[in-house]
Amino acid sequence: MTEPMGNLAPNDSFIVNTDRQMTDYESRALTALYRPLLSSDAYSLAMTLWELSEEATVLNEQFTHTILLNWLGIDLPAIMEARGRLEALGLLKTFRKQVDNRALFLYVLQAPADPITFFKDDTLSALLLGAVGENEFERLSRRLIKRQVEHADFYDVSKNLGDYFQIGSSVVDKPRPISAVQKQIQPDEPQTDSETLNNNFDFNLLTQMLSTSFVDRQSLEENRHLIMVEQTIYGITESEMAELIKSATNFQDNRIDSRTLKTRIAQKYANANQQGAKKTASSAAMPTSPTKLNLEGLTAEEQTVIKSTYALAPVDFIDQIKQETGGFTTTAERRVITGIVETGQLPVSVVNFLIFYVLVDQGRATLNKNLVEAIANEWIKNGVKTPQKALEFVRERQAKKQKQATKSYGRRKPVVQRETLPDWAKKDAKTTTNNANDSQAVPTTAEINAKLKKLRERRKEE
Repeated sequence: MTEPMGNLAPNDSFIVNTDRQMTDYESRALTALYRPLLSSDAYSLAMTLWELSEEATVLNEQFTHTILLNWLGIDLPAIMEARGRLEALGLLKTFRKQVDNRALFLYVLQAPADPITFFKDDTLSALLLGAVGENEFERLSRRLIKRQVEHADFYDVSKNLGDYFQIGSSVVDKPRPISAVQKQIQPDEPQTDSETLNNNFDFNLLTQMLSTSFVDRQSLEENRHLIMVEQTIYGITESEMAELIKSATNFQDNRIDSRTLKTRIAQKYANANQQGAKKTASSAAMPTSPTKLNLEGLTAEEQTVIKSTYALAPVDFIDQIKQETGGFTTTAERRVITGIVETGQLPVSVVNFLIFYVLVDQGRATLNKNLVEAIANEWIKNGVKTPQKALEFVRERQAKKQKQATKSYGRRKPVVQRETLPDWAKKDAKTTTNNANDSQAVPTTAEINAKLKKLRERRKEE
């Protein structure tokens, strides 16, 4: 919404800001695709602001609107009209605050949509078609949209970084200058291990799905971490997340309400549980399991548990355990899981193993926040990055405690050893021989349920 002319004076200052400069591809889009939709004054204003953003000698350098009056040769009403057109097309965001007796404006430049994104947007395409006509519209699409070369028959022979450069300890032990610069570039970005969030989730695909909607692109990017955390916890697909985001977007400013989004997601999966719906894990929604798991030295049951930690999202994992033991996942437990995933310190598979360790191995009815955080902190401190490592770590701690207990009695007494993971096949003398492919297969829901049922029956007998 444009302000009355009286709210803008020649001596009012403004700051030009942008997250990044335009690429050549986007610059071509601004000239070829946006210019027909802009007045000459609006296009000139856009180019002037981009130039000022590049020429600013210091961060947040202030200019007065007099410079725009002189450079553009237009009056204040024309500047306000031009600014409004840029705002309407998503090329500019304007913010205002009062400083003493004058106004200070913040002009945040938005990079134009690249040609592919532009033509995928129904609104922008319709506006361009109406402005230039069918023939020119088709000509622009042919000129600006590059046709992809079919490369199915080609082989990737590209070199890797390690083929030409030695990667030493400087990558692991990050030098101070690198850390300092990265902190300046991304001061608000959480330090997240790439393994901790579901890398099968295609955020670019999500962006494309929402490109023709009313959802603000910048708001989507600002909520990227939240979206990645939530889809990791619940195993949400790109299409499901797109619908949830739409339902959590404010229609007045087209921005995503993060609290509403989290509420919508929680309600969706709470309703699914109440209805007894069991969601099956899809490859698109679940974390990627390593191509080959190192399961040497583990029992068949331990292997099943380990593989299940890679196969399910945390909420699905705990729901399955609760369903087999006759309970249900509480809201507090979901908050506990969310808190652990949000830290970005433990991979999803390890989070799942932690859930199993507390609920099944220790036999607790619920996830206690203090207990879970204490275990998570200990595992993080000791570099636990896989469920196999977590199992090994727990075994070592268990053996150490038993050794200390034996010494304290002064003589050897029978000690009831508690297995870290239950040996469900202990009663059966026969061992199952699996081929290599079977040992790496993701366990089915039925298999996991069967193992948990045996455990429940064993605990009742005890």
